[in-house]
Amino acid sequence: MAIIIHVAGTALSPGWTDAKLAEEPDGGADNTVKTYKFVATSPPMPDANRSTQPIEAEIRVEALSPDIKTIRIVSGTNEVSAPIAQ
Repeated sequence: MAIIIHVAGTALSPGWTDAKLAEEPDGGADNTVKTYKFVATSPPMPDANRSTQPIEAEIRVEALSPDIKTIRIVSGTNEVSAPIAQ
């Protein structure tokens, strides 16, 4: 069974591109949690306009280990976790 993870956030400045969810390598202390980093490419030059920019990313995960009970998304400023049912 596949799951789709969709995340949305706000970059602190405009110009961020290529937002994606990058799978973190296994090896953490808790093997029931699968972690993805919410990353994007920064703008080439900082914009003096300090307005925020919405960004989104989505990933389709075809299969997870039956041991995985929680998905964690980590960004530059916060993180969120959600239980999953398999």
